[in-house]
Amino acid sequence: IPAYNDYIARTQVSEGVSLADGLKIRIADNLQDGDCVTKGDSSTGEVGNEDKGKYALATILGTPAQNLSELKAEDPNGCQVKIEYGKGTSGGNVSALINNTELVLAQLANGSYKKESSTVKDKFLPKALKENK
Repeated sequence: IPAYNDYIARTQVSEGVSLADGLKIRIADNLQDGDCVTKGDSSTGEVGNEDKGKYALATILGTPAQNLSELKAEDPNGCQVKIEYGKGTSGGNVSALINNTELVLAQLANGSYKKESSTVKDKFLPKALKENK
């Protein structure tokens, strides 16, 4: 049963990372306006800086680096996505192994992410995020 519980936790963590991937285009659009975040427009249904999945809530944070045009592909651009587990549409109905944990991803100049900080145990993270260079 522990292996099954670990599997469930890993799949739920992956959902949060998928939410962050979905925010990449929003961040790119926001950077065109000189910011990582947007104010959004509730009258048009634009949610702005958040995406909520079943198990997690992903929120755009940060301030763009001053020298965006000079950054190397692997340099952080100043924008982050904070993924909070247990704040999705299922409420607290999330694996106890990851409930009330968070993962903060720093966006790089090339648009990919690297782990900035995490209270999620490494064994539940996707392989690409375990190797924090």
